[in-house]
Formats: sequence, C-alpha cells, structure tokens
Amino acid sequence: MMALIPALILALPGPPLVQLAKPHGPAGASAQPPVDWPQGSGPHGNWGAEGPAPPLRFSVRSGEGIRWKAPLPETGQGGIAVTADKLFVATMAPWNPENVLSEEDAKLYSHAIEKRAVAGKDIDAHCIDRATGRVLWTRRITSIVPSIYTYPFSDATSASPVASATHVWFTNAGGTVMCFTHEGETVWERRYTATYEGPFNKQFEPMLVEDGRPVLVHMEPFERKVAEAAEGKGAPERWHHLVGLDALTGEELWRSADTLTHYNAPAMVQTEDGPAALIARGGPHQVPERPVGVSLVRLTGPDAGQSIWRFEDPRGNHEASLQTMTSDDRFAYWLLKEPRNALVVLDIKTGEEVREISLIEGVTRTSYDPEAMALGAPQKVDLEKGVMPARYSMIAANGHLFFQCYALAWGKPKIGPAYSFARIDPAAGRVEYLEVPTDLVTDEAGRRLALWRTPRSARPLNSRGEEVTGDDRCRWDGWDWVFNGSPTRVNERLYFTLASGVVYVLDANTRAFDGSAILAVNDLGAPDQVWTANSVSYGAGSHGAGAAGGELYHRTGAHLIAIGVGQ
Repeated sequence: MMALIPALILALPGPPLVQLAKPHGPAGASAQPPVDWPQGSGPHGNWGAEGPAPPLRFSVRSGEGIRWKAPLPETGQGGIAVTADKLFVATMAPWNPENVLSEEDAKLYSHAIEKRAVAGKDIDAHCIDRATGRVLWTRRITSIVPSIYTYPFSDATSASPVASATHVWFTNAGGTVMCFTHEGETVWERRYTATYEGPFNKQFEPMLVEDGRPVLVHMEPFERKVAEAAEGKGAPERWHHLVGLDALTGEELWRSADTLTHYNAPAMVQTEDGPAALIARGGPHQVPERPVGVSLVRLTGPDAGQSIWRFEDPRGNHEASLQTMTSDDRFAYWLLKEPRNALVVLDIKTGEEVREISLIEGVTRTSYDPEAMALGAPQKVDLEKGVMPARYSMIAANGHLFFQCYALAWGKPKIGPAYSFARIDPAAGRVEYLEVPTDLVTDEAGRRLALWRTPRSARPLNSRGEEVTGDDRCRWDGWDWVFNGSPTRVNERLYFTLASGVVYVLDANTRAFDGSAILAVNDLGAPDQVWTANSVSYGAGSHGAGAAGGELYHRTGAHLIAIGVGQ
C-alpha cells in the first residue's frame, strides 16, 4: 500500500504522535473522585466528564494501551454503561440465517428494514466484569419492530444502557424497555410500538435524573390527530415525545408537551431550576413532528415535560435535528447543512437566535499540501463547495463548537472541506477547518506514519469472523454519510470515532486549530476489518482491576475493548 501511494504518507508534525501530550487542567489532577459513565451521554448527560487522564494513544492493532479485548456474541452499536465493577452493553441476538422474519412481518415492516433480509427483533443485554471482560449474565429482550443488523445508521441496540449503583435499564429500540438488578433479576418491562413508517433510525439516548426518586427519561411515539385525520381523510400521525418513567416501577410520570423526531439525540442542560433536555424536530423521510426547531424541556419538578423555551426555525424542514444536541453556559447550537451552510447560535436561557454564522464565507482552512507533504499554513478562503456536517458529530467545549465534516456524498466529493474537523468561535463568528489523516500506518522501521486523503473501509465482522450485514453502506469508513457514534469529551480531549475504527483525539483547549490540535490518531483494529457506530465511554479507576488513572471503553461489531494502563 505504501509503495502505491508514497506521496500521500507523511508523519504528522509535532510530538503528539510520538509521546503523550501534557494534559490540560483537570486531566493532570491526581486527586479526583471516581467517575463512572452511567449512560450513553455520560455522567452529566452532555457527552463529557472530568477526571484522571486515560491513555492518549492506543491501538488494538499493536496492543498499545489495551488492557483487555473480549469477544461479543454478535454485532451491535449502543454505548457502554460503566459503573463500579461492572459494564453493561447490548448486542443484537446472534444472527441465524434460518431465523428470518415471517412473510407477514417482512411486508408490514418493509419500510423500517428497507426490505432487507438480515433483520431481527431481539437483542441481548449483557453484564460484563469490568476487570476482565468476562460476561456475568445475559438476558434476551424481545420487541415488536425489527431492525437491520449492522445498519449504518442505527439498530435496535442504539439506545445505550443506563445504570445506577443497583439497577440497569436496557432499551430494545424496536419497542421494549426493561429494568434489571445488577444481578440480572427482572424488575419491570414496558412495551410500546416503535416507529416503523420510516427507516429504522433510533438515535435517542435514555437518561437518568433524580426527582425525589430516580426517573428514566425515555422516548416513545404517540398517536396524534392532525387536521386531515380529524376530517376522516387519513390516519392519525405518531409523534415522538419524551417520557418520564419511575425508574423502579416503570410507571409513566409525565410526557413532554413538545416533541422530537426519532432522529434526534438530545443532551442534558443544567439550569438554575434543575436538569433539562435539549431536543429538536425536523428531518428527512417526512417526519411529522412540528414545528421544526429546538426546545428546552424540564426533566424534574412539578413542570416536568414542559418547555422552558421553544425556537421555531423559519428556514424549513432541513436536517439539523440529525445531530447530537449540544450547548454550553451561553449558547445552544443548531447546525444547518448545505445548501444553507450555517450555524445558528441560540441563547441558552431564552432560546432566542443570537446570530447566524456562515460555514463557507471567510473561513480559515488548514489543508494537507501534497507537494510539501505536510499540512500547509492556515488560509482565509470562501469555500467553493458546501459543508455537510457529519451526523451526530457536534460537541461544545471550551467556548467553541466542534464537528466532523463529511468528505464524500454517496462516494462522490461533492462537499467539503475534505477529511476535516471544524471549530467555531460563536462569539467572534470565526470558523476554522483542519484536515486530518484518514489513518495511521506502520512502515518497515516501525514508525507510525499518517495516511492522507485515502478512504478506508469498514467491515461488519462479528467475533466469529462472519460478515453480518443488511446494508452494504456499513462498509463506508465514516467520512461518507453513515452515522458515526457521537463524540465524547474527557477533560480537554475530544474523541471522534469513525465507522472504520479510527479514533481521533483533538485538543479542545488548543490556541491554534492546526496540526498541534491533533493529539492522536488511534485504532480499534486492523485496517478495513472493523466496523463500529459507538462512542467512547470513560471511567476513573477500575475498582479492583488494578489500573492506574482513567480508562476508556469502546466496542466494535466483534469486540468489547478496555483501554487503560493495565495491571
């Protein structure tokens, strides 16, 4: 490979790829309280945490930084809940080619599964020993609506488990929520009919809040009479709402007044009156929820389910809701793809629009220079191509907004900038793009070298070496139109994981958004042999496993992976 493309390979500038970067702020603190990652969006519900720094560099290919790697029974893509001495994760039930859907179900749910054969209704909930990766127990969770195995956008395991010190909640996004004790005893089960009128895209992440009792914040569709249906001219539409469930009984406590699309991944916001959820509406495939825009919904108190504010976007039914919602102490963010090419900045307290920032006019771009075989100097430009922010890649940190940019659209370079991440200063209106390598390779001398502008492939293998897929798009590497896992933040480090298993670590605290911002380019396995749609989970100390410092947990279609210093 290297002989074929020598001009595209170059060691990244600076020290981050050859030694650990000096941590910023809390990352270097030695006396930190234990931190777990009890739900997909982290301990604060905003995809971030603070604590002892985990290893900066890791590689499943070489074994660097890998404490253990354990086989999973089947593919899946939801997050990993980390609590005390246990991990919780879900997989699809092991695929059996003889156990296909009935002809009736295949017809009824044809839109949800896009008429594909490799589909099923069941998932398996697993409790894992955090020290060793050994499976402690497994429980089967059946549902109503099937999903495609290793679908590149979501599957029935997409909603991550949620764990407390004593209980764990698993969601089969096809229509079942179950509560177990940590010993695997069933506490309660709730069933509902998931959306099947459109493609199976269930991006919602359940959240746990305290409101005099633990409350599980969940999402379900409910029938809603619209004008046409009221006049007898059509069927009622089903709109998705947040639902607050008594986490210990499953009793429904409240339902949100405002709705969200099933594409949306809400984030938690801490207000003066308690936690709230940032949710959004809009999207493709004729999603019904209106008005298009954003709401901030109370999660606790007598007004739980009511909106603190609602922003209605007059720009139309764009696809900004296909994002991981994010905010900081000043702003909430609403990201509009090409052709609008804009970031809408909202006041987090009122929901009022503060400004609209162009993603293509007067931006700064730092790109790879093939002739110099290095990153060039930052340039002020007007982009010729529109920008397609990657789905579910938005995260706010250190007063900036970050996101990944798709480099291709259905295999064609119609959008830009190529292979780049964006950083936006919302107060100054400054937009910066930084090109990154597509992977690292190792030469004959053992040096880690950067591979530039060369697409990789994902491959949805399970731990038995079987390629289990209902969609050829799951072979795309994450720079083209698939739904990568949401980014996460640990202290000042941002982790972006692509479908190919390449994990980028960016410095959220860097002054210059140039090569120095690329702290590491890591991997979850051999090139072109990995598939993942998961986010990094974090834990501070391993509760008896003997590891020092912070740890990361990740997964592919084949393995669960513990990243840490080791014993």
